[in-house]
Amino acid sequence: MHEAFITIDVDWAPDWAMRRLLNDLLEAELRSTWFITHETPVLDELRARRDLVELGVHPNFQPGSSHGATPSAVLAECMRIVPEARTMRTHCLVQSTPILQTVVDESPLVLDASVYIRDLTSVRVSELPLDRGRSLARVPYVWEDDLEFFARDPHWDAVSFLAGRSDRDELTVMDLHPIHYVLNSADVKPYQALKAAVGDTRMVDEVQAGEFANKGAGTASFVASLRDARRELAIEFNTPLSQLANRI
Repeated sequence: MHEAFITIDVDWAPDWAMRRLLNDLLEAELRSTWFITHETPVLDELRARRDLVELGVHPNFQPGSSHGATPSAVLAECMRIVPEARTMRTHCLVQSTPILQTVVDESPLVLDASVYIRDLTSVRVSELPLDRGRSLARVPYVWEDDLEFFARDPHWDAVSFLAGRSDRDELTVMDLHPIHYVLNSADVKPYQALKAAVGDTRMVDEVQAGEFANKGAGTASFVASLRDARRELAIEFNTPLSQLANRI
């Protein structure tokens, strides 16, 4: 069975951008896992739809992180915001064996999705054995909106993208960002222009973002085509990402 997973790196997005993506995914009845970066009223709305939404964390382990100065502090802050989280993707994919050891020692997280390998097929969940008898499940993801910007042959149609992958026991984990969804991004330049115009994109409003939105194929059109992919292809969208940890 081919299973698809929609994941969201919130990346301190404006509330209205999070809501637009959430509402469109809910309308399409597509399950998603949201990697949360910060406290926001939208968390209550996400929690209200546990039938289609799973919450994870998006810890920033980089120097100067607003989450904290050490891996322990970063994890503690993220788990304070989302205590129910059982899965994570690290911001900017920062990772190391000591960081992952801290994850299993000091948090209830059971699955990490911080490995990106574009277009990888025959994806399986794997076990990372660590010290003190603990292990961490890991699953790579194979599509990310803001990295498609730089691909020679970008995938902006989910039907052709998913149809081109194995349909037998395949896992396809995809990654979106709310800001790129509302911009329908297919190129980094409009996003950079928006940042130059408004400064902090966390404060951008819908009118400002609309001035920089892409009118062609891009992140939003990819999401729209996921509904067609589910209808036309034998793909399952209903498994919470964290449940893959039960398969190791």
